Amino acid sequence: MIKQTPLAIVIGALLSAPAVAEETTYSFDEVVVSATRIEQDKKDVSSSVEVVDREELDETMTSNLKDTFKYTPGVDAQADGRFGVSGFNIRGMEDSRVKVMVDGVQQPVPYNPGASQQRKYPNTIELDTLTSVEVNKGPSSSLFGSDALGGVVLFRTKNPEDVLVTEGDEHRFGIKSSYSSVNSEFKNTLTWAMRKGDWETITMLTYADGSEYKTHGDGADVEGTDRGAADPADTQLMNGLAKVFYQANEAHRFGLTFEYYDYQNDSYLASQEGSGINMGAMGTLVYNDSSVQDENTRMRVGFEHDWKMDAALADELLWKLSYQATESESDNYDTTNWGSIYVDRMRNRQRISSDDSIQFDAQVNKLIEAETHYHQLTYGASYLQNDFSLENTDYILSSGTQSSGSTGLPNADVRQWGMFIQDQLFLFDEKLVLSAGLRYDSFKTTPETTEGYDTEQVGSSNDAVTGRVGAVYHVADMFSPYVQISQGFKAPTVYDLYYSYSEGVIFEGNPNLEAETSLSYELGFRGENKFLQYEASVFYNDYKNFITDEVVGEDASTSKDIITMKNIDEARIYGAELAATVLGPKGIYSRLSLAYADGEDKATGRELDSIAPFTANVGLGYNSADQKYGALVNYKFVAKKDDWEDEDNIEAPSYNIVDLTAYYRPIRDMTVRAGLFNVFDEKYWVFSDLSGESDGLSDFDSQAGRNWGASVEYNF
Repeated sequence: MIKQTPLAIVIGALLSAPAVAEETTYSFDEVVVSATRIEQDKKDVSSSVEVVDREELDETMTSNLKDTFKYTPGVDAQADGRFGVSGFNIRGMEDSRVKVMVDGVQQPVPYNPGASQQRKYPNTIELDTLTSVEVNKGPSSSLFGSDALGGVVLFRTKNPEDVLVTEGDEHRFGIKSSYSSVNSEFKNTLTWAMRKGDWETITMLTYADGSEYKTHGDGADVEGTDRGAADPADTQLMNGLAKVFYQANEAHRFGLTFEYYDYQNDSYLASQEGSGINMGAMGTLVYNDSSVQDENTRMRVGFEHDWKMDAALADELLWKLSYQATESESDNYDTTNWGSIYVDRMRNRQRISSDDSIQFDAQVNKLIEAETHYHQLTYGASYLQNDFSLENTDYILSSGTQSSGSTGLPNADVRQWGMFIQDQLFLFDEKLVLSAGLRYDSFKTTPETTEGYDTEQVGSSNDAVTGRVGAVYHVADMFSPYVQISQGFKAPTVYDLYYSYSEGVIFEGNPNLEAETSLSYELGFRGENKFLQYEASVFYNDYKNFITDEVVGEDASTSKDIITMKNIDEARIYGAELAATVLGPKGIYSRLSLAYADGEDKATGRELDSIAPFTANVGLGYNSADQKYGALVNYKFVAKKDDWEDEDNIEAPSYNIVDLTAYYRPIRDMTVRAGLFNVFDEKYWVFSDLSGESDGLSDFDSQAGRNWGASVEYNF
């Protein structure tokens, strides 16, 4: 007799649900943009695209960027302590190998200099302003250019039509108030959308006040390395979004967008109290009273024009010009003591990193019809100019002196431009959909010397051609196989090219680096009827010219190792994913997702640290017939990760998490929600937080125990 596990029993029950399902008006229709750059039914695209829409964000009470993809197969948001979400992991690719965009505007690549005083990440995004998040899994450079080596994450903020409920003139107001115990955060968001004649506007204002994200550890009064509780912090968030659209006539629509994000984090680093560095015969350098004040800001201004034309080369021209400025400022305060050299030396190591960019994007759409088939042709161009700068200053507060701190990187001007074309061919009454795309990109980085970086470096330039081909065949509603082969690339970042260091070792930049490249093969099938929607896929990805550091020699005068960045590593990642939604009887529905991936560094044969362990999500929900109340329980299982690039890395234990959310609508247009998360108070660790750890599990790195949240939203 075969022994069934609890997970197998649940999966079996979910997949058998259609046999007892009743008639429903629920629709599985889903439109995506990231697969082809135009709005299209998901069933017609030849790649895996995951969508987290506004309904799902509300239903699961997702209150922070970290949990955005909690239930999404093959996708994870990565956290980095006080600096928040550091980036996104798609099928084992992460950091600057995944492109992040907001309303089509590229976000800066992550910057992590290694030292704990500074980080700069593409995480200045307020969830309440979003209408959806799309993830295009796998290489996507033929559509979106550099940094889409492993995929693309597209955030779309709300437009007026996402809030307005009629086709005529109207005003629509909304207020949402929420509380989350995981970080003691109160948040309020105000919304006003309006349509008057040919004008449409939307304005959203968000303010939040909270504290540190809790761990499962205790000992809030403990200081030093034995501390299990998170370092105490006060946080404040302010976000403003405003959009104005003018429909000049049937052919021309103009839009203007302004967005400003400001997040502040003030924290006392209790876990570092009394920590020190052994200076050999000269004694120990001890740190006390360590505290930080971090502020991350993003300002975006954009102009867009949608031109409907009846021309031989174009049916529609969409172009957008955007200016974006992002800045991360970290003030690191501490008191140092080192024998007779430093006695209560108070200082502030101020670290400021900024990216200012101008971005232009133009896209042309053309429908070409024939008797037996038709083409959807899309082509265009893009341009990005980004000014990256660092300003590091060391203030000695006890003596009132200051000096320029070493940045390790030069300020740099980064320019990228590209041209693309793609065609989708619909045959046999749209049963067969063939697609092909090609893109050319050129990129150039020009460094400059500063007080914090006085090494002369030469510029770096390169180009890349990427393509993709795919096909979908609709055999039947319940069976549509698809296949795609796609390429990706990532231009070397400023850090890859020019990072310099000379303390314990000598680190030298390498401006001759080539772009990293990838080639992906994906095969899948999907289907749907009135009661079931599913998608299954397998993928195999090859990555070449990985940029990594390598010891290339030894300095004769100091005996220090000389290290530089080189294109040497190759890797492969393969896996399988399954996602399904089942509509059961009397308002019951269920969801299932499974994600498995494996991969290795071809040079060492070891598994990549970025490969997530097997993950399964099972959800069971209920909605009343009048949508007045409902609930959802979600079970998440994550297997252990015990295979790392470093054999001494500690094992990431497996864990099981249960979340419960519910809603109630006491009156029309008012929704009250409540959620209980990690219901059984399990202590667990996310695998990415344990990469590089060899000293055993620490409560300080654990995730939160049982926590809860509540929200009230009213629209009128």
